[in-house]
Amino acid sequence: MLAPDLFATGMDWLLDRTVESCSISVVFGQRSFNDLDFADDVSLVAELLELLVPILETMAHEAASLGLEVNWQKTKGTGFGLQGGYAINH
Repeated sequence: MLAPDLFATGMDWLLDRTVESCSISVVFGQRSFNDLDFADDVSLVAELLELLVPILETMAHEAASLGLEVNWQKTKGTGFGLQGGYAINH
């Protein structure tokens, strides 16, 4: 059962490296969030949608060092109060 733990450890490292280099976050009340992740799904959050493309490019670069890659066809951006999503063009 090491595989799930190793994947989660790698994802935590990847997200830490990504948000450290881009300095992003969204504040809700007194809490600040920069990423949400569950299993192999990741949500990066930022105040502006335009900030997400460079953050995703940074994440893709960091992921390559672990042998992982971002699936750009499945990558979408959304905003609070908006219906649907926006495709992220890379």
